[in-house]
Amino acid sequence: MSGETAKPYVPKIDRRTALLWVGAVGAATAVGAGVVVWRDRIATPEAKGYGTDPNLVKPEPAPWPRLLSAEELQAAAHLADFILPASATAPAASALGIPDFIDEWVSAPYPDQVEDRPVIREGLKALIPDVVRGDAGRRAAALAALPTARDAETRAFFKRVRALTVGAYYTTEAGFKDIGYIGNEVRSSDPGPSAEVKAVLAERLKALGL
Repeated sequence: MSGETAKPYVPKIDRRTALLWVGAVGAATAVGAGVVVWRDRIATPEAKGYGTDPNLVKPEPAPWPRLLSAEELQAAAHLADFILPASATAPAASALGIPDFIDEWVSAPYPDQVEDRPVIREGLKALIPDVVRGDAGRRAAALAALPTARDAETRAFFKRVRALTVGAYYTTEAGFKDIGYIGNEVRSSDPGPSAEVKAVLAERLKALGL
């Protein structure tokens, strides 16, 4: 996504999958919220949640619209790939649909997502001139400047998107494979992760500043 000839991001996962990721990452739940009215500097719609008794056997489609504009979604894709680019053993974040997860996260009408919404959306909108509309040089410079930005708002934006991107990525099969996770296999004993797996994970977390 970050090269000179980067193609526009095309959504890759359905809403049910995105919602499962939202739950797996941990802050959103399908209970405890009936109707949430939220207001921020970008939009002021009303959104209905799943209520207190969702059908978990046959979930209904999400009753709220996804909010990211086309250019915000493109910015999210470039940023996700800056955080987790493709490697010899794993695909880039955008290839797994992480931008769709970010879109679902900021669109959900629950307290944690409502709190994150203006931070993430305004951060993405600020990236559009350089990251989405600019050439490869402007894009690379703008992304590289995020972790050490002077203003606290930009740093907070990057830190939050980085945490969400990493959290979602490593709930996927590709993410599991990348760190050598072999869960859901019957074993007679549990020796714990190998030294090699621990080293890979430590290296990845250090590179991400976590």
